[in-house]
Amino acid sequence: MLHPGMPHRSWLVASLIALAAGTGCSDSTHDASASDGGPPEPTGDSGTATSGHEVTLLASLGGSSYSFQIDSTSAYALLVDTEGNDSTTVVKVPLAGGTPQTLASDPQYADGLAVYGGTVYWVDPSGPANDASPEDSGLVMSAPTAGGVAATLASDQGLPENIAVDSSGVYWVNGVGCLQSSCVTATGAVMMLPPGGTTPTVLATTIAAPEALALDATNVYWGTDDGRVMKVAKSGGTVTTLAYYQASIQNLVVGPSDVYWTTGTGDIMQTPIAGGTSTAIVVGTASILGLAIDGTNLYWITYEDTENDVNASTVNRMALGGGTPTALWAGSDTPEAIQVDGTSVYFATSSGNLFKLTPK
Repeated sequence: MLHPGMPHRSWLVASLIALAAGTGCSDSTHDASASDGGPPEPTGDSGTATSGHEVTLLASLGGSSYSFQIDSTSAYALLVDTEGNDSTTVVKVPLAGGTPQTLASDPQYADGLAVYGGTVYWVDPSGPANDASPEDSGLVMSAPTAGGVAATLASDQGLPENIAVDSSGVYWVNGVGCLQSSCVTATGAVMMLPPGGTTPTVLATTIAAPEALALDATNVYWGTDDGRVMKVAKSGGTVTTLAYYQASIQNLVVGPSDVYWTTGTGDIMQTPIAGGTSTAIVVGTASILGLAIDGTNLYWITYEDTENDVNASTVNRMALGGGTPTALWAGSDTPEAIQVDGTSVYFATSSGNLFKLTPK
């Protein structure tokens, strides 16, 4: 739903009209165009891709997926049982399509997912089920991407909400401090576990709950629920505030020279890594549910309710240097998360479908 007072942007309307006109290609299982050339009927399936693109169903996952990641061969998703006890299953799907493979099960709700070097990582904000642990004793978990036994990498965390991994270690943010003495009194914390380590390091404590998280070669970046975009060196040290927008930071990615982030008011912002003025490059289009980046473009998901209470979602692309956004796909099966590789865009939807859109 559009926020009150938020302008409905002409580029999004024009893109939806163009898609609805049937100019694009959809996969062979569905023609989303209405017979009179009007907007697509709400079907909850593969939607409609723009001309020159093709959308392919890789797998029906069987549950809602709010977080997924890819490596060179596979997609990895957290499937949450929202109809039952919020237990979570970690699954793997080949990027070429195929049957989902279960890698691990978590009896609690899991949030945040990362994959690196043959291991998939996730965070469990609730901690062990039905035990004597204090509240907010969340876990950081891992499992081999080839299958095997899940392992607990860190316990007694606050409310871990996001995770990122590279060769320097495993990083996550805690929505409240943690049970370690160095961050127990903090509002939130940015944490790191070095390769092969057993004791997490507190890189920074925060005055607002950290949420979105991203890495580059030298720094850790995060966004907070009160609108701050922050960074600290991976080795720790002085925390720098890059932006203060006073609206919750929903998603955050890092480019060669800028940080890109989305707000709870439906904006996409650009801020120099070195510091400086923040620029709104997309303003208040609709709710933004995901953000991804490659060396050339940004990709994101928009979502809104139409006047007829029908979901209208798009997958969009725009050059890092700015310009007019392009809608690549439109449909009523709302995407919840998005990833991109060298050839394609991948998105997981609220009904449990995993799609590939090629070319990107």
